[in-house]
Amino acid sequence: MTALRRATQLVGIGVIATVGVFLILEATEIISGEWRRDLGDLLDTALFPTWGLWLSGVVGAALAVVGVAMIAAQLAPPKKGLNTVHEVNSAHDGDTSIRGRAAIGAVRHELSGIDGIVDVDARIGRKTTHVTIEIDDRANLTDIENQARARLGHEFWINLGLADFGVNLLVVHHPKPPRVR
Repeated sequence: MTALRRATQLVGIGVIATVGVFLILEATEIISGEWRRDLGDLLDTALFPTWGLWLSGVVGAALAVVGVAMIAAQLAPPKKGLNTVHEVNSAHDGDTSIRGRAAIGAVRHELSGIDGIVDVDARIGRKTTHVTIEIDDRANLTDIENQARARLGHEFWINLGLADFGVNLLVVHHPKPPRVR
């Protein structure tokens, strides 16, 4: 869904930017207003082709499915628990909470300081964080795993205000080995 969401955004931005450029070129009299008529003819041909009725129906159905998928991609919430709100403290003067996005950012920041780690990805649930660490081929798997577990220990979660969080750690080798110069 994320790739479809990004593609939809890029197509929308591209269309808006293109129309904006044509309007600026028309306002500065670099091009004439014929582009509007050409665009109208193109849309008329695309939307009302001279195909058979059955072919127009099939193409219309396919476009409808693509449109619904693009709308669903925009409306579907992003995964990985980024928008989940976790309660840190509750008192008579108010509640303190932390978003999943902030907790994941803290996990990434904490683990990025370990030598040999190439990438960190995390998903946060209600009481568990799933962390995937990609390491360099030359790195020692055991050392990195021990360092990551030590950094994401109980004290780390207490400092975030999420004392009862568990960590599922997965350490994998980076698929592309580094280039040696």
